[in-house]
Amino acid sequence: MQQVLPDHAGSKRWDSLMHYLGPDTQVKNSAGNTWTSDNSRNVVCGTSSSWTAHPSDASVGTVDCDEFAMASTHESGGYPGTTQKPNPNLVKKGTECAQLFTDKMGDGSANFGLLADTRTATKGPTGTERCARAAIARVQNQMAFNGFPAPAWRMLDGDGFFLTLPGFEHCTSTATTCTWKKIG
Repeated sequence: MQQVLPDHAGSKRWDSLMHYLGPDTQVKNSAGNTWTSDNSRNVVCGTSSSWTAHPSDASVGTVDCDEFAMASTHESGGYPGTTQKPNPNLVKKGTECAQLFTDKMGDGSANFGLLADTRTATKGPTGTERCARAAIARVQNQMAFNGFPAPAWRMLDGDGFFLTLPGFEHCTSTATTCTWKKIG
């Protein structure tokens, strides 16, 4: 989705930095507490976001809702931004995001793919959505960003970074088939 969504969040190719949502952010939630990635995640994938997992092959295993741009960034569809710098990707709930799901490719291999969830948007993502969410294998979701050592790198709220996805930069449209092998 990095290559498909309008702002190309984190893409070197598009010179579009992502910005870390740090614990030192000045943005507050409705309770007056510091805004966290959990607050952003709840907008896109939480109980009030109207997310239901798309049926997948049993070999996919248990699935979680995963979002792009990540909840730990200012580019997340759930991050409100500030009066001085509003988030152009902000959505009221995850139903406004591109809807995707993980499933076997159906080609007889062990490959899995990220496919359009056409239960509501019958033609799939348009490429104009401001965020994306997908039913992703839990093991993939839990391991995807766990090595991101922002505190060790001394990143502060708003610090910019690129997110490279070697082997997936060719996924430049929703018509492109991009596959990967299941781990775990």
